[in-house]
Amino acid sequence: MSTAVQTQENERRNEMKHLMRHLHTNNNVATTILWLVAAVVALIFIVIIVYLIIQGFAYLVSPSFYDTSDAGVGREIFNTFYILILTELFVFPIALAAAIYLVEYATAGRFITVIHFAAETLAGVPSIVLGLFGVLIFSDTLQLGTSRLAGALTLLCLNFPLALRLFEDALSSVPREMREGGLALGATKWHVIRTVVLPSALPGLITGLILTAGKIIGEAAALLFTMGLTSPPNVFTLNPFIASDTLTTHLYYTVGPGANSTGLTPAQENAISAGSAALLILLLLIINLASRAIGRAIQRRITAA
Repeated sequence: MSTAVQTQENERRNEMKHLMRHLHTNNNVATTILWLVAAVVALIFIVIIVYLIIQGFAYLVSPSFYDTSDAGVGREIFNTFYILILTELFVFPIALAAAIYLVEYATAGRFITVIHFAAETLAGVPSIVLGLFGVLIFSDTLQLGTSRLAGALTLLCLNFPLALRLFEDALSSVPREMREGGLALGATKWHVIRTVVLPSALPGLITGLILTAGKIIGEAAALLFTMGLTSPPNVFTLNPFIASDTLTTHLYYTVGPGANSTGLTPAQENAISAGSAALLILLLLIINLASRAIGRAIQRRITAA
């Protein structure tokens, strides 16, 4: 009897060992496949980035590339940062106010669900569709025409869902005990939000601001019809009612519908396209790295305080 029991026990142990080896083998195979897929995707991104930078590096170090003539991109660089700042002036306060309401004041229910559903739906709308919406609403209905302001308002619609989600996450990450401690001391809810919640959420808010900035700089489709594809002679002005182009729209026009019709030689068009692509890649890399560095620095400072 004891021999039979011992034999069954040994069989169960062998089956368990076989099962464990099988599970470990499957785990190793799955891990290897995932690592290979991740490596291939990363390699593709690296190849694209390196290729674009190599193609445009010679133009990036050339002073003539930053000239304000038609053969340079000085005007487009100014327009890019102009539309970036103008759009953020709309996006940041509106998205932050909406996030404060949803996180601090609104109660969970159907209304909040509808707002989040609408925001997620808007985030999935193609940017070219929002560009056409901007033409109909801002350019035609509000009679803003093809202008920087129309482009900034269109980019507001495009970036609002992303900013709202990032700002909500930043506010939600503040511990509830900090809010309760402020209220227990007799402070009003808005005073707690202004003096406790917002400073604590500042790293996340700045990260969200910089990430939306990267999306604004890289956007082209939403600006094709609302902001224009060319810059006027008086482009170096803060007037928001004039049409102008950015690095992305200028790149699209140079290699797309405007190819061989810009008044430039093919070599100059190639220089603008390659240099603009490389410059945009570097700007986006700097923005993404800066968002992480600034967020961590502010977090360390707040934590230390």
